[in-house]
Amino acid sequence: MDLRQLEYFIAVAELGGFTRASEKLHVVQSTVSAGVRSLERELGAPLIVRTTRRSQLTAAGVELLARGRELLAAERAAVAAVRAATGAVGGLLRVGILAAELPFDLPELLGRFRYEHPAVDLRLLTSPTGSEGLLRDLLEDRLDATFTSTASGHPELRELQLPGAPVDLVVAASHRLASRASVSLAEIADEPFVDFATGFGQRSDSDEAFRSAGFTRRVSTETTTAGMAVSFVRAGLGVALLPRPAVPAEEGVVRVAVDPELPAWRISFVHHAKRWRSPALDALADLLGGVAV
Repeated sequence: MDLRQLEYFIAVAELGGFTRASEKLHVVQSTVSAGVRSLERELGAPLIVRTTRRSQLTAAGVELLARGRELLAAERAAVAAVRAATGAVGGLLRVGILAAELPFDLPELLGRFRYEHPAVDLRLLTSPTGSEGLLRDLLEDRLDATFTSTASGHPELRELQLPGAPVDLVVAASHRLASRASVSLAEIADEPFVDFATGFGQRSDSDEAFRSAGFTRRVSTETTTAGMAVSFVRAGLGVALLPRPAVPAEEGVVRVAVDPELPAWRISFVHHAKRWRSPALDALADLLGGVAV
């Protein structure tokens, strides 16, 4: 079985179509289609039902997806093990990242990692469903490790706790609360909120804070990046609860403390405890250990 063709099939299965798969893999769509057809001929069974809207897996395709992921993971582990035996740190390392500024200089750390380990093919990936999506990608072997802002709660995942950050209310400079030193949840419960989409760690934390205090709030605008949240607040579309590093000191918005203080934005680096850890993953974890709490 050609592992490249297997990679094409898995990409189509996970992304729901040949176009998206070709974009992710940086190959033309005809190459992906030909690879999947070749795999179907070799196995003697259709794997994907091709429709105009979305490609769906056949029963044979469902079986191959799970085992195909295991095969590709084993191939990556074998390559990394051979490199480790020669003292080299290399191979593919897929890391999930958050769509917000962190309380520490992640770009600088990753730049240092790349400088120290140039043979590592480091790929940084995000998820449109935030921390929940990143953790799901880790569990389904689409990532080797991920940064997350929510506790995984999964027995097979291990977390390295990293520095967190306070959470403030962010309002437009013209807002009635902009001059206040602090506010309570009761005072802002009726405000329209700008927040991250469901699945993001900070969204879950904010929802839980209001629920625990006995209030119901209205999220009128959802976004997937902290930068867009700040822009929407500046435009007067609502207020937001955001981690302090995500809100730059700039005109048009004001940070206001929440009293009592909300739980801090927590950041962790997560990997799968039961999978073989490559030397590249170990090297990155060691580097992050220098900023761990």
